[in-house]
Amino acid sequence: MTSTFVIDGVPGRLATIATSNGEVAHVDLRAGTHNSTLAGLTDALSTAITTALRAGAPPAFVDAFRRTRYVPAGATGDPHVPYATSLGDYLAQRLHHNHPDGQQRP
Repeated sequence: MTSTFVIDGVPGRLATIATSNGEVAHVDLRAGTHNSTLAGLTDALSTAITTALRAGAPPAFVDAFRRTRYVPAGATGDPHVPYATSLGDYLAQRLHHNHPDGQQRP
């Protein structure tokens, strides 16, 4: 599944790949301009989450990013996640929306 968003003027894209039983197996979060610090950090976050999932971490561990606060934050333009307090918050909310059986609502 792929979702696009704009948070505080920063465009982004979140793509997830799920296994046949619906569990999240891969996360690809992109935000910011190519070679920017933000782009590098979102790439690192995606790699860390995907590595943890492949190592057996439950998908619900992403819920730890809910309500984290840092910029960019604000309206997202995504009807399913209208507001996010950070990219991590957007990621956690969107994963919960896309894969409700693999996430726990805090």
